[in-house]
Amino acid sequence: MRDWSNLLSKVQKMSYEEIVATGKDIVDKVLEIAAKYSDSDAAPIMLVGLAAYTASVDDDLSDMELQLMNDVVGIKEKDFRGFVKIVKGDKKIVNELREVALCMTSDEMDLFAYMLALIFAVDGEISDAEITFLKELCG
Repeated sequence: MRDWSNLLSKVQKMSYEEIVATGKDIVDKVLEIAAKYSDSDAAPIMLVGLAAYTASVDDDLSDMELQLMNDVVGIKEKDFRGFVKIVKGDKKIVNELREVALCMTSDEMDLFAYMLALIFAVDGEISDAEITFLKELCG
């Protein structure tokens, strides 16, 4: 099992602008990775579903997380809240993504985890539940 603490610590020190710029830089790469290991048409939905689940892990969907989704992938607050409502507490998406994650190379996994860390860190705190989720999903 990897120690993700360095990544989480690094991302937690980033400004909002740095998180957005990094998110925009890697979102297409993460979509390509998701499409490589799953149905390419479903990759964007899977990515937004993962982001929605990730944002709800600590039971606190913050304004910053909502703004990040809008700024990086262009999803509006109302739509993102709808995704959160659908996936919150639904382990099915986690299990499906875990299957995808098991197929990834180490570099692909690092990029995937980086995207999750950006979502976790945007509100300024990384909870124990978020760390546990990252370890569960990414090993």
